[in-house]
Amino acid sequence: MRMLTRFGVLSLVAAAAACSTTDPSSQDLALNAAVASVAAEGAAQHVEMMRGPGGPHGFGFRTDPAKFECTAGGRDGLTVTRSCTFKDGAGAPQSAYDPTSTASATQHVEVHGSLDRGHMSATIDRISDLTVTGLAGNETSMTWNGTGSETSSRVHQSDNGQRQLDMSGTETIKDVVIPVPKTETSWPTSGTITRNVTVTFTGGEKGGTTEQRTATITFDGTQFATVTVKGDTFKFDLASRGHPDRMGGGMGHHP
Repeated sequence: MRMLTRFGVLSLVAAAAACSTTDPSSQDLALNAAVASVAAEGAAQHVEMMRGPGGPHGFGFRTDPAKFECTAGGRDGLTVTRSCTFKDGAGAPQSAYDPTSTASATQHVEVHGSLDRGHMSATIDRISDLTVTGLAGNETSMTWNGTGSETSSRVHQSDNGQRQLDMSGTETIKDVVIPVPKTETSWPTSGTITRNVTVTFTGGEKGGTTEQRTATITFDGTQFATVTVKGDTFKFDLASRGHPDRMGGGMGHHP
């Protein structure tokens, strides 16, 4: 088993953009790490908006048990807008969240903006529609399902010039369970987020080509989610995402 520090993952992301090696297995690992990094960062953002822990560098949303917030937010160049609809146990729409009678909520989320992390910059555009069930009564957990789409672009600057990775794709959020009440350690106990991605290269040996990847994020109740991309498995620290020197989220790779 080979563990990579966050700086090791950064190197792999850079290598995916540059594609300076002719070793196909190294190119695959570099690209898989880059896709895993993007997928895991998005998953950590989802967890925070699902009323789970946000991590010290998250969007900073706070949960009031007496209501279901759909406020705007964001930081570090990213803007988040949210809107919600509510239904009771019979499926009838409600004008507002009621902590006793609201059984489900649908949340429309948009994340837009740019990140600048020195030698690497990125733009992100994501739209998601999430539905949470299990809200009525004295619940002990809530379950989230939904779909989304995202386009992102990462530009890496090096002595060899500028290289760019453009990613676009769709995602499916399936049965992600968040414990209630919310605490600093109420990480998702189960569920998956699956992202199907098309990667387009600009610059470097692979400039003008595209690759297809599927990233599957699995939760197990700890702050360390598992990300699998084309047979390569990574660990991602949900609590550390978003820090300028942690673009890879503190991931480790398991061959």
